[in-house]
Amino acid sequence: MGSPSYRTDIGLKGVVIMLDKGRRKILYWLILPVLAAGIIVGINGYFGKQAEYQPVIPEAVVRFGDIVVDLIAREIRFDGEIRQNAGWVRFLVYLSSYRWLEEEAAIVSPAYLTDLQKALALLDWQLWDRLWFREITGQEIEVSLKWQGDKAEANELIELPYHLGIGDLVFLGSPLFDPLFLERCARTIVCVALDQRPRCPLFFLQESVQKKFTRPCGSAGYQLDSKRIPTPGTRITVIIRVPDLQGGG
Repeated sequence: MGSPSYRTDIGLKGVVIMLDKGRRKILYWLILPVLAAGIIVGINGYFGKQAEYQPVIPEAVVRFGDIVVDLIAREIRFDGEIRQNAGWVRFLVYLSSYRWLEEEAAIVSPAYLTDLQKALALLDWQLWDRLWFREITGQEIEVSLKWQGDKAEANELIELPYHLGIGDLVFLGSPLFDPLFLERCARTIVCVALDQRPRCPLFFLQESVQKKFTRPCGSAGYQLDSKRIPTPGTRITVIIRVPDLQGGG
């Protein structure tokens, strides 16, 4: 039998060894998650860098509010409703913008004019200005309508012996007046109410805008073909096809 002091030393060493093993286990459990996390981060970083070099495939369809643009077909589509199908109108199609023009259009759309302008710019960024300043007629751009299984070109719904371009069929807005009317007048009740238009501080500008609606022949607006255009309240889809005018396509 050993001395008490010898047995005490052995007991203390055993305790120390047990404590060291316990600490090592704790360290292992602390280190392992860190190592695993490091490996995962490394793998993600590697594959993430790989993904950055993958080619980006553009979407074929882009949406601006209620307006849809098909980049492959080069078509702009939005919904509207027939407001009137007989008599005189200034424009065939009106989009939410210059409020007083809503009463002078055959088809009214809840889509915003500014969204149509974005859609046109997406297909041809120079087109809007060229149409407003009549640098091109816009006859190259096809405007058609679909409703309840039927379809017609926009020019088939009006009574004129010649075809009009998009700028005379659809109100496209003005690079000169949009900032004033769309940002200020749309929020001014006096400017919106038709019976109070003379009290609108921008009324003189309204007259200036309307002068730009006059076609080279001296006429503005046209008569609707009541035999061809659907009845009021009919839901329709307006389709604008913009060819590649710059590329000749």
